[in-house]
Amino acid sequence: MKYDILLFDADNTILDFDKAEEQALKWAFRDMGLEFTRKKLAVYRQKNIEQWRLFEQGKQTKEEVLSNRFIETFKALRLPAEDAERTGELYEHYLMQGFDVIPHAEEVLTELQKHCRLYLVSNGVLAIQNSRMKGSGMDKYFIARFVSEEIGCPKPQKRYFDHCFKRMGNPDRSKVLMIGDSLTSDIQGGVNADVDTCWFNPNHCENSSSLHPTFEIDDLRQLLKIVF
Repeated sequence: MKYDILLFDADNTILDFDKAEEQALKWAFRDMGLEFTRKKLAVYRQKNIEQWRLFEQGKQTKEEVLSNRFIETFKALRLPAEDAERTGELYEHYLMQGFDVIPHAEEVLTELQKHCRLYLVSNGVLAIQNSRMKGSGMDKYFIARFVSEEIGCPKPQKRYFDHCFKRMGNPDRSKVLMIGDSLTSDIQGGVNADVDTCWFNPNHCENSSSLHPTFEIDDLRQLLKIVF
């Protein structure tokens, strides 16, 4: 067996974040008496990605991300600025109820758990991640969860992974595989941590970065052939 330890990202790798995100935003807009459209969802997603990129680069705090993503969305959509904060609060409340799982995640984790040590590594909001992992039943597969909010620095920083490995007992990094859907967070993080990487790319997005994942898959079941 090539790998003893598998590090999994949570959102859009184990949990279906896109579905949870759309549902939460739709319900938050409904409660605020605002019309929800696909265009508004697209604008929010773009602003959200921009803010998380700044967080990954250490240019702003997680609290600033959570606030600024709605401020910037409302500004771009020309919605009432005074509604941005409350909409964000409602969104986070509903996001906690997003329990949908990526196809085949449970069967793959069930098999991998028999042979490997599984850990979750995430930049998500701690309370939201805890709620969604527990509600989906996915928490039972992982020995521990390392959330940047608790560690004090984000993926993909080397310091984040050094903390994780110290908590794991400083394992042989040649036996570790990082799995995730984000090139900038998961794959760059794996590179910074000096471990092999697996890019989960079910939508066949183009890799226009300078990063070269060790593996690329579009179905979680393909992990079994990589690990065993």
